[in-house]
Amino acid sequence: MLRRLAAWMIAALLALALVAPAAAGTRVALVIANSAYRSVPRLPNPPNDAKVMADALREVGFTVSEKNDLTKRDLEAALKTFAQAARGADVAVIYYAGHGMEQGGLNYLVPVDATLASDQDVDFDAIPLDLLLRSVDGATRLKLVILDACRNNPFLTAMQRSGGTRSIGRGLARVEPSGDTLVAYAAREGSTAADGDGGDSPFTKALARRMVTPGLEIRLLFGQVRDEVMKVTDQRQEPAIYGSLGGDPFYFVAPAVPVSVAAAPVAPLTPRTAADWRLAAMADRRAGALDKAVADYGQALQVNPGDTESLYARGVLHVERSEWDPAIADFDAVLKLRPKNSGAYNNRGRARDGKGDVAGAIADATEAIRLAPRSDAPYRARARYYRRQASWDLALADANQVVALQPDGDAYYQRGAVYDGKGDVAAARADYDKALDLDPKNARAAEAKGRLAKGK
Repeated sequence: MLRRLAAWMIAALLALALVAPAAAGTRVALVIANSAYRSVPRLPNPPNDAKVMADALREVGFTVSEKNDLTKRDLEAALKTFAQAARGADVAVIYYAGHGMEQGGLNYLVPVDATLASDQDVDFDAIPLDLLLRSVDGATRLKLVILDACRNNPFLTAMQRSGGTRSIGRGLARVEPSGDTLVAYAAREGSTAADGDGGDSPFTKALARRMVTPGLEIRLLFGQVRDEVMKVTDQRQEPAIYGSLGGDPFYFVAPAVPVSVAAAPVAPLTPRTAADWRLAAMADRRAGALDKAVADYGQALQVNPGDTESLYARGVLHVERSEWDPAIADFDAVLKLRPKNSGAYNNRGRARDGKGDVAGAIADATEAIRLAPRSDAPYRARARYYRRQASWDLALADANQVVALQPDGDAYYQRGAVYDGKGDVAAARADYDKALDLDPKNARAAEAKGRLAKGK
């Protein structure tokens, strides 16, 4: 009798162990690389990026599951299995490299078997970001989703529109997760990421390197990743992180000397380094305190007058505030230190255009194109400047380049405006229609199309 009871108790305990959540302190990660797409060209970098990230995660104590080239069914199954592994874990991380897209303000990951012939296919053939967030939700300390998925959308050009109201945006849309959850984008919302020249994305390379650094708190870690990526891409790519954590610090690798949790509270530290002041300026900018952000960048430059990141960021703020002369001065200083910075040329051109110096703006955009011929931003800018001069053929050549590089709603609107100026009503109307197909909320395209319909 006692033997049977003991056997029954052992069996019950074993059964409980099989369904029990992960033990406290467990770190689990799912790393996904989608590269071999069946209906669009192959992405060369995701396998390299995923291997770099998986190695870094293992080095800092994660149990890592690696998955490559997942169909929709495979991706759903991998997330389901990972959600079970994450339940009760201390930390759960999902890293994804591959194609992603935004439609109607919602973000999706694209499986390798997706065709996306129509905008209606997105709901059925792609995986919503929300499913990834639900898959990490069982972790108790930190839930982190990392997306190196903000590449140009190759499905966009051929995708048929159903006539609905959901726009398809560039890159990914902003997300606001809750509950000790962070979502990291390789490129901030509404922008696209670079694949890099060395086989790895600049974002993944920077993140993996810092992840294994002892004593680097996660919020500062992502700030340093952002600074490095902006530097190596000449300010063309700015990573971003969304969500919030509580007051306790989180380290992938703990400091060499443990921080006492019983230490007496201290007053907030005043920023000491240029990097500290940049982080303060970024926080002020997000909060809408633009005057304070400009002042913080000024403090960073007092600490380090050669801090091109602060010069560049302050220059962009000046452009956004229509402060043309200070903007030009900041970008002049950037270019003196980094003469191959295409973003500085492009933004100085914006400031010159604001002052009415269209010829100077064209010269700056032209140099930006020479330095970064695969970036659509300087072509967009120069097309606008040529339109101001009524140089329609030159404007059309640049507008065509924009459509080839990034065929979004704004690209078609801008080209439609060029055709409009040339007097080619049929071509203008076709481009305005395409702009509205891609983005039904494009007010400028709607207004221009209505004006053409009235014969004005």
